[in-house]
Amino acid sequence: MVNNTKETFNTSYVIEGCSDLYSNETFKNDKNFKGAKYDWSTETQGLILSSFYYGYVVTQLPGGILCERLGAKWIFGVGVMITSSLYLLIPLAASWGVGALIAIRILQGLGEGLTFPAITYAISSWSPKFERSRISTIINMGIPVGNIAGSPLSGFLSSIDTFGGWPSTFYIIGSFGCIWFVFWCILVYESPEEHPTISKEELLHIQQNKDEKPKNLKIPWKDIFTSLPMWSVIIGHFGHNYSFLMFLTMMPTYFKTILHFDIKTNGFLSAIPYASQGVSGVLFSYIADRLRRSDKLSITTIRKVCNTLGLVGPALCCLGIIAVGCHAQLIVALLCLGMFLNGFVYSGYNITHVDMSPDLAGVLYGITNTIANTGGIVSPMIVGILTANGETVENWNAVFFITVSVYVVCALFYAVFASAEHQSWGKGKKDIKTASQVNGIHLIEK
Repeated sequence: MVNNTKETFNTSYVIEGCSDLYSNETFKNDKNFKGAKYDWSTETQGLILSSFYYGYVVTQLPGGILCERLGAKWIFGVGVMITSSLYLLIPLAASWGVGALIAIRILQGLGEGLTFPAITYAISSWSPKFERSRISTIINMGIPVGNIAGSPLSGFLSSIDTFGGWPSTFYIIGSFGCIWFVFWCILVYESPEEHPTISKEELLHIQQNKDEKPKNLKIPWKDIFTSLPMWSVIIGHFGHNYSFLMFLTMMPTYFKTILHFDIKTNGFLSAIPYASQGVSGVLFSYIADRLRRSDKLSITTIRKVCNTLGLVGPALCCLGIIAVGCHAQLIVALLCLGMFLNGFVYSGYNITHVDMSPDLAGVLYGITNTIANTGGIVSPMIVGILTANGETVENWNAVFFITVSVYVVCALFYAVFASAEHQSWGKGKKDIKTASQVNGIHLIEK
């Protein structure tokens, strides 16, 4: 789709990857792309990749508030439907120009922004306390599973003429999402109480092991935004999203311009790290729930340990990538190990919203995801700026150094200030008068 070999107005622009890795000619893989090609600079590519998040951050908080008022089923379903239907327009928008493509991506972000607060709200409605890590992780594994399926599929479709080249990727994924929406409307129910075939035993198990949600809850905005535990979740969430979204959007570019993988290999290898993340996420969530049930560690300690391993582990792997230079096999192995360790975060910051306040989980996730996904805006743009004068190993090392810094700083903040206990403001405005506060950190009342 994008011609990375284009000439730029900057005469000092160079592409200097690990050219000795393969016998094939450098960038010969560009010829494997089927479909229209567009000569966009690295800055323009960064802007296009980040434009989705301009819309995405806008609807996070409204999505959480709407879930508290309307429930999660329709908010999530409509959000996915909007994003999927707009996928069908991307090839046409690209032919119209960068502005049209950016506009479509922003609109997609507006739709997608409704979905994650809805997921968190649904988890608080359906999951027993001692199964939260596992249920949350299994649901969120849809992200790496989607990447596992989507990356090789897009690589394959982009390399053949049978379905029209790269545009067919968007047509197929968009159509799949629209078909999915029909099944979602038919099969999904807002709460366990509304499900027609749930067994009495399962319903009783859920009801006895989760907090009852009060209706028409007033949201204690001041208490939320002056809570250090809340800010620790925001910072931890940002640390994960900045780095995860940088890899998600820019890893194929790195594989192509630095390691010179052809399009099919690129698609396949881009999927492997997410497979390792999917395995680890489920494994670690099971361990976290077992530890919580055993009472050997407090829930706060469990969350802090998981989050620290999930952020510091990938940071060390990024340093390893810088150290190994042009050893492609080691680089891919380190990326896989980093994503494997990153799976810990699904039992870390990612479920702390529900721990702190099951009643306000959707709103809390909307807040943290709004701020965290500015990383999706910033990270591709930083990559574009750092590689503006050339796709070189040195410039990409600078990208990795910044990523390491973000990982470590955010991990430390969460480790110091996080709390996974039910917060004093967590039951809404009615309970604020009985809340105790010490040094700005809201304490639990049991």
